[in-house]
Amino acid sequence: MRTFIERPAVVPELADVRCNLCGRNVEKNKLGYLEDHISINKMWGYHSPFDGEAHAVDLCVDCYRGLASQFEIPAQVESVEYAWGS
Repeated sequence: MRTFIERPAVVPELADVRCNLCGRNVEKNKLGYLEDHISINKMWGYHSPFDGEAHAVDLCVDCYRGLASQFEIPAQVESVEYAWGS
């Protein structure tokens, strides 16, 4: 017979995010949640310049806006309606 002991899971908590482009911290709002930012995770494939590497990048809203303004083909944008209203 097996007997199990319940142990609480250790869940890492995100403490802070810094923009990879400008270096500024992504601020927290009044409730302690991080303001909007974009996180990009990419595992590079064979024959790419970064073969076998995984890259992770975070950008603040201002840096993403500046980068997106340089896109030759604009990002696809969709309006999202939240369950609690917009």
